[in-house]
Amino acid sequence: MKTSKLSKYATREAVLALIVALFLIFLFIFTNFDSVSGLFSFMLDVAPMIVGTIGMSLVILTGNIDISAGTILGFVGYTAGVLAKMGHSIVVFAPCAIVVGALLAGLNGLISVKLKVPSIVVTLAMAKVHLGFYATFLPNAGWIENLHDNFTWFGLGRVSGLVPYVFIVAAIVAVFFVAFMKYAPFSKAIYATGGHRQAAIYAGINPDMTVIKTYLIEGALLGVAGILLFTRSNEVMPSVSYGREMIFIAASVVGGISILGGSGKIIGAILGAILVYLMQVTMIYLGYQDYYQYALQGGIILIAVFLTVTKFERHPKKQADAPVEGGIAA
Repeated sequence: MKTSKLSKYATREAVLALIVALFLIFLFIFTNFDSVSGLFSFMLDVAPMIVGTIGMSLVILTGNIDISAGTILGFVGYTAGVLAKMGHSIVVFAPCAIVVGALLAGLNGLISVKLKVPSIVVTLAMAKVHLGFYATFLPNAGWIENLHDNFTWFGLGRVSGLVPYVFIVAAIVAVFFVAFMKYAPFSKAIYATGGHRQAAIYAGINPDMTVIKTYLIEGALLGVAGILLFTRSNEVMPSVSYGREMIFIAASVVGGISILGGSGKIIGAILGAILVYLMQVTMIYLGYQDYYQYALQGGIILIAVFLTVTKFERHPKKQADAPVEGGIAA
C-alpha cells in the first residue's frame, strides 16, 4: 500500500518540480537570485523559453521536429521590428509577427507531409534557407536599431515592480496548453499521430492534416515567443535567435516528451524549460563558458534519446498496441 501511494506521487513531473526547487534553493543561497532584479531577470528570460518549448513539444508529440524554430523566431522579430519602426503599436505588430511564425512553420509541415520528406531534413534545410535570406534580402541582414518605446514598453514592463508582462503572457499560454492537451479533442489526434499513425487512421484521424495543423500552432507559439524575446531590447538582429531550437528540444525531452512522439505532458515540458534555464544560470555562476552550455544541451538530448530508444526496444509492442481514444477527426 505504501509503495503504491509513493509511486502515485513520484511522477516524472513531481521529480522535475523537486529538482527545479533544489536549483532555486541553491541559487537563492549562493547568488542574488532572490533579489528583485534577480527574480525579474529570471522571469524575463524564462518566458520565451516556456512558450517556445510548448510549441516544440507539440511538434515532437506528432513524431516530428523543427530545427528551423530559431530562425523562424528571427523572422518574427524582424517583422515586429519593421512594423514598430514604422510607428505601429503592439496591437498591430504582434498579430502580424504571429501570422508570419505560423505561416513559416506551417510551410515546414506542408512540405514534409506532401513530399513525404522527414521533418528533420525539411526543417534543417529551411533553417539554412532562412539564414541565407537574412543575409541576401533583408537590409543590414535584418538588423533594426533605435526602436522606440512602442516596441520595448511591453518587453520591459512589469507589474508591481517585479513580474514582467512577458512572464504573465507565458503563464497564460502555459495554463491554456496544459488544459488544451488534457481536454481538447485535437490533443488526442496529436498523441495518436505520434503514437501510432496507422491506428490513428483507423480511428478516423487524418495524420497529415494533424501534422500541418500542429506546425501552424507551433508557428503561432513561436510568434508569441519571438515577441516576448525581442521586445526586451531596442534593437532586433534576426540571426541572434539561431540555435534556440536546441534549447526548446532539450527542454522538451527533459520534461518527458518522447523524442519518438506520442507520449509526454506539457506540464513536464514547462518544468523542463525552467530546469534547463536554471542549469544554464548555474553554469554561468560556476564560471563555465557558453560552449559548455551547448555541450550540456547536446548531452541532455543524447541521454533522452538513449533512454527513449532503450525503453522502446524493451517494450516494442507497448506503443503499437496502445489504443487510440475515440474516433476524433483531425
